[in-house]
Amino acid sequence: MASQDYSTRQITGTSDISVDDAISRALSVARQRFSQPDWFDVVTARGYLSNGSVSHYQVTLDLGYAKERNALGEDRYFTACAGRKSEMYHTVDVRL
Repeated sequence: MASQDYSTRQITGTSDISVDDAISRALSVARQRFSQPDWFDVVTARGYLSNGSVSHYQVTLDLGYAKERNALGEDRYFTACAGRKSEMYHTVDVRL
């Protein structure tokens, strides 16, 4: 079996509904900003409390992209950093 190389990115999603919803929102933004990831790993999951109950959830994901599909010409992150900064947002700056 041939080995596969991956590049990784990290993104954080938030939700006031559930951890699953925070993951779905982060993956949705990843698809829009970069491309469809091949896999994800939950790095951290945390909840914030207000008056004794959960007010919202925050989940940080590592996203894996197959190297051959992530060539520089197709990489929206690279393109944004190379000159079209209006398309690029840091995940901390964008509330999901």
